[in-house]
Amino acid sequence: MRIHHVGLEVGDLFAVERFYHRVLGFARRYRYVSRNTPGLRTVFLERGEVRLELLERPRGAPRRGEVPGHLALEVGDVDAEHARLLGAGLGEVVSRPPRDTGDGFRELELRDPEGNLVELSARIAPEPRPAVRAAIFDLDGTLVDSEENYYLADRELLARRGIPFTREDKRPFVGRGNLEMLGELRDRFGLPESAEALAEEKNAIYLSLAETGTRVFPGVHRLLERLRARGLPVAVASGTSPAVLSRLLEVLGLAGSLAAVVSAEEVPRGKPAPDVFLEAARRLGVPPQECVVLEDSRHGVEAALRAFMRCIAVPPPEEGPLAPELGMADLLVEGGPAALDPEAVLAWLEPLLTRTAG
Repeated sequence: MRIHHVGLEVGDLFAVERFYHRVLGFARRYRYVSRNTPGLRTVFLERGEVRLELLERPRGAPRRGEVPGHLALEVGDVDAEHARLLGAGLGEVVSRPPRDTGDGFRELELRDPEGNLVELSARIAPEPRPAVRAAIFDLDGTLVDSEENYYLADRELLARRGIPFTREDKRPFVGRGNLEMLGELRDRFGLPESAEALAEEKNAIYLSLAETGTRVFPGVHRLLERLRARGLPVAVASGTSPAVLSRLLEVLGLAGSLAAVVSAEEVPRGKPAPDVFLEAARRLGVPPQECVVLEDSRHGVEAALRAFMRCIAVPPPEEGPLAPELGMADLLVEGGPAALDPEAVLAWLEPLLTRTAG
């Protein structure tokens, strides 16, 4: 017998995973959405021979038992251990008899005298690796080279009000929703207009720049088309305003390639909340865990992982030292979207595209 893993029940799965990744160097082994307990999501992490299981239940759902965690011990035969305990008259320590879990374990649950949960487990099936059945692309800075135009539009909007705005001022907002950003700028500078009025003016400035000065990243576009050729529905999920999003996709000839287009202004919260990606998955009719996201920003990567989707991060070289969120992506593309090799990304995706969803 040996320790297989320690399990911790947590309130914010992403934040706790980020802690173990950033502080202690753990890497993600796999994610799992429970088929037996609705709403339960788990992430298995490992560093060397040490494994952790982080478990998150729906908000308001009771945690399992009094102690929010468990110790899992690996045994050769779970049913034999159960029979041994019953035969020795120790049946009172069994809190749940042997069962097969959705993520491939045969498992027996015990309670020690103080109520601590102890699992006796043996792996009986491969680790869960759901298929990828849909792709969701961020737009600005990922699919199209538009971040400079957005900065110029922000700068012009504020210059009209006598307010200087630098690239450093812009940096914290990259990847976030347009209305959210303008609301913060309105409050910071005491502007009299509403965020909606500011957005309308900014969008007009941006479109005058974008219609003649925006290009699609060739490698990212080829990846999108290759995925469509494989039969995957593709969506765009962006912080851009709906009207601008629609016009820009039309001008660039991308609208016909997309099965769904979602703006962060159509959902309650922008990135790094997962809402825009979850809405895209809903419109595509694909479970979130069977989607892959392509993102260039730390906020976008966090949103994708909070949605429990696989994520390919393509931060631009000028990003500098990587934020921890970017390092948590399932695949990190060096050099950003301009350097993306669609064949290399497809080679990484291939086992997931051909796997039967589990």
